[in-house]
Amino acid sequence: MKKEKALMNKFLFYIKQLLPLKYHSKYSLQNGEKQLAIWRQWFGKPFEIQHFTLAD
Repeated sequence: MKKEKALMNKFLFYIKQLLPLKYHSKYSLQNGEKQLAIWRQWFGKPFEIQHFTLAD
């Protein structure tokens, strides 16, 4: 059962690497400014990176 689950997880990881999936991250800078970053990643390389400043 563990081997099958590990194999399935590995398979899903490789399938996800083939698709340019979209990711997002919200974070705050040291000065308190809130930021949003949205990007696509393909084979571990990010592209179409967008940064936004969020209003309080």
